[in-house]
Amino acid sequence: MTSNNLGEIDYSAVGLKVGLEIHQQLQTRRKLFCYCKPDLIKRDPDFKIIRYMRPTLGETGEIDRAALKEFKKRRKVIYESYYDLCPYELDEIPPYDVDEESLEVALLIANIFKMKIPDILAVSRKQYLDGSVPSGFQRTILVALDGEFEIFNGKKVKINQLCLEEDAARKIDETDEAIIFRVDRLGIPLIEITTEACLNTPEEVLDAALRIGAILRSTGKARRGIGTIRQDINVSIEGGARVEIKGVQKPEWFKILIDNEIRRQFKLIEIKKELEKRGVSESDIRREQEVDITDLFKNTKAKFIKSAISRGERVLAIKLPGFSGLLGLEILPKRRFGKEFAERVSVITGLKGIIHTDELPAYGISQEEKDKLFEITKADPGKDCVVFVVGPLEKALDAIEEVKERAVLALRGVPEETRRANEDGTTSFERPLGTAARLYPDTDSPNVLISKKLLEKIKSIKVELPWVKEKRYIEELGLPTTHAKKIVMSEWVTTFEELVNIGLPAKLVATTLVETLTSLRRDGIPVENLGEKHIKELFKALKEGKIAKEVIPDILSYLANNPEDSIEKAINKLGLTKIDIKTLEKLIDRIIDENINLIHERGERAFSPLMGHVMREVKGKIDGKTVSEVLRKKIEERMSKN
Repeated sequence: MTSNNLGEIDYSAVGLKVGLEIHQQLQTRRKLFCYCKPDLIKRDPDFKIIRYMRPTLGETGEIDRAALKEFKKRRKVIYESYYDLCPYELDEIPPYDVDEESLEVALLIANIFKMKIPDILAVSRKQYLDGSVPSGFQRTILVALDGEFEIFNGKKVKINQLCLEEDAARKIDETDEAIIFRVDRLGIPLIEITTEACLNTPEEVLDAALRIGAILRSTGKARRGIGTIRQDINVSIEGGARVEIKGVQKPEWFKILIDNEIRRQFKLIEIKKELEKRGVSESDIRREQEVDITDLFKNTKAKFIKSAISRGERVLAIKLPGFSGLLGLEILPKRRFGKEFAERVSVITGLKGIIHTDELPAYGISQEEKDKLFEITKADPGKDCVVFVVGPLEKALDAIEEVKERAVLALRGVPEETRRANEDGTTSFERPLGTAARLYPDTDSPNVLISKKLLEKIKSIKVELPWVKEKRYIEELGLPTTHAKKIVMSEWVTTFEELVNIGLPAKLVATTLVETLTSLRRDGIPVENLGEKHIKELFKALKEGKIAKEVIPDILSYLANNPEDSIEKAINKLGLTKIDIKTLEKLIDRIIDENINLIHERGERAFSPLMGHVMREVKGKIDGKTVSEVLRKKIEERMSKN
């Protein structure tokens, strides 16, 4: 993810407010509502089932708008499963009792954040019609309220709530017609922590996320590995609206995503003001009806339209009064306002997107066809924009409705919605923001009573918190303060401790994890592909003398690009098989013979250039300290003979 270099933003001036949602899987012996093992299964699934989702009324008596949009997609959902799993994962039996171990971890975390814990916890259903849960809802428990913690600048960050919930199934594939999930992940216990939207800079957001993550890991019950922790951010600015950005996979994404969302909201607010200036009203948009313009394009040179018509598909258009020039307006570099309409149509209906007159003539559509389009829809080329879609009639009708809805939302400025984080720092429409209507009680699960005895047990559990670890690392392990601060906030903290406990040098391990990996990332190496297994195998090879510490960056770089390869294969591929002392001595003798005049001229001062010469030839096949010792000894021997 790269910045678009549009200049720095005054976050105070724009009224930036950001809230965090942290989702962390727990390391437990069973799943949250059944007794299956909470592990992903690597082999191919044993069987599949197909289902369709439909919305239900929430506790408020309303249908959640996000659920309704998912229902409109009309996609079939395919679930891949295993005989290892019980029928609960497919919603064929009621849930079992809540896992006590998971509950205790949730209470422990709530205690660390000084949260208020109710005497009785209720299990609720949170409706999801995207197919990620076969039942159509996720079971969740509100465990605690009103906590807080402090970030780097002394600000107190309020935690609104802590929930214990089951993780969803994992998405395997998706097409316009179907979506495939694998249910092995479904039911893994998950902690969800939601902060107040009181973070006012990307730096505060980053620090808060890292601190929450570090505290969760300090319990020893946080799962490790790719996908075990997920972060969402809720972003708003003055005059804008709350937008949830899901799937912020890496800490370095925060600033880019937040900056781009600020710029996006600013542009949407400007568009709203322009529409007000033009006198456009909601009723102007609502009264417009779709127009079938299929006949207009029967002889078009736009091949994709002609092909669609030959398949029996239709071309429908709608006039957006007063929208002339706005859909072609750039809201971010290489991203125009029309993209907001296109994404909504694509996500909800499965059609590829939209075409609008602000971008015509293009795609083989002529100026004559554009002019005729305005005429048929009774649009004014100087005032209005015409949008049209191509697809099966039912989908095309749905798409036109989505275009109208997005146009109405433009009058309000920034729509409240959930958006997906993209690799380029932008976001894409995912669904309208969920409402209270998506929550309702779970009638299959009894309430959970929190006894004084249980709370006393939780309070007696000792946890070494990050700031305590930091002090210990400095005082006992001799780490520099900067390294100690970074490592306790890092996802690698548990790996660091395990490596140090088996006798590896703390400074070397810390430097590798907080400096070398960062340096490789900046060089474009995909270090996100490196897991705990890679790091442990690397340091095991170092401890066994198979590699020298000088080649650590080379091996990490290779493994990041080839994550399926073993450390042995990396060593062989890079030609880093370690040489023995005798081979080193012969090599040094040769280099000294070739440079004997240098020793005669400089004496001991010949060490530095000769050291560089030797290190270039051994290329990390033996550590520098050994090379230095042998070379000094050899130089002294030659000098004593003269």
